[in-house]
Amino acid sequence: MARAHSRVMLTNGTLPSTQLNQFSAVHPFTQQLDIVFPASDELEKALASLKPTYYKKRCTLSEFFEFASNSPGRNITGLPSTSECADTWCIDPRGVLTLCVSKSLYEQLGLIGKKLPFKGCPEQYVIRIPVRQETESVAVRAKQKAALKLWDELREDGLGKWNVLYCQSDVQLGTSESHEVVIVQPQICPSADILIPFPALAPIPEESTEDWDDRIGDLFEWVGMACIEAQRLKANDRVNPYVAVYEVPTPSYIGDVTRITWAAFLHQSFVKDALDTVTSYLASTTDNHAFVAITRQDCCTSPVGAIPDASFDSARDPPLRVPEINAEDTGCLILGPGQNGNFVCAESIGRWDARWG
Repeated sequence: MARAHSRVMLTNGTLPSTQLNQFSAVHPFTQQLDIVFPASDELEKALASLKPTYYKKRCTLSEFFEFASNSPGRNITGLPSTSECADTWCIDPRGVLTLCVSKSLYEQLGLIGKKLPFKGCPEQYVIRIPVRQETESVAVRAKQKAALKLWDELREDGLGKWNVLYCQSDVQLGTSESHEVVIVQPQICPSADILIPFPALAPIPEESTEDWDDRIGDLFEWVGMACIEAQRLKANDRVNPYVAVYEVPTPSYIGDVTRITWAAFLHQSFVKDALDTVTSYLASTTDNHAFVAITRQDCCTSPVGAIPDASFDSARDPPLRVPEINAEDTGCLILGPGQNGNFVCAESIGRWDARWG
């Protein structure tokens, strides 16, 4: 069951479910993953062993495009580490370079693209270029490379070369003069004496849709507060009710909570590994009140957000969106215990994102 609330999509179901594949597989540009759970040494040890890697490289776009075109399997996913201006780009797992540029740069590049259709945003254009050389004629490829070189030249007197982050699946590279290997270390944050809810993730038969939405909304609020280690969750919290009013979802109990965070450019395969680790733990646990919340934050400065077709068919373009640093693209998944445990997932996107129309 899924319902769209403005720019929020709420989904629920039971395990196993193909819907869970959407949480990791279709999001190629994740920049942070937070996992919150009632303290478990077993799960903490398993998750702490996950240390994903990515690579850093400083180069022109022409150089990186050539590098991606010639890489084994062409399995590179990459984007700039920062977007200093409206003009940016990314290479997604389909093997497509997507440019998102201003009107003035679009006219200078001379490539055919598509204007972003959103109202109220700066006028920008999206240009898509296949990384695989054999998919284009020699003349078209030459024109594309000339346009990328022109963009590089326009940046020479200002922003200069790009600081690029990229992942390369099934390939392990050592640090060299051309790139740096970054091993992402998890940040483990334990919290003691926390009011922890007993999550009832499945709709109750006599419960209305609105009541279920409110109840699940309260649970997602608790997860968000646990992610920021809010004082309001402490069992001994004595805040003045006239200053701040918050009540933990009931029923609840007092216990310890662990949050593990990976903050970096994270490949989809790592997000899947983390999700598999969690579902494996929940399938075997004897604690009927166990649950795990996984929150994913995507890089909003990438011109490509989600790729709904998990097969990554390069012939099907992903939904258009405006890349901006203050945009929103997050998902939170809460899973309950058991091989056929319940789950709920909330996803939230910005106003200039065509994913849901």
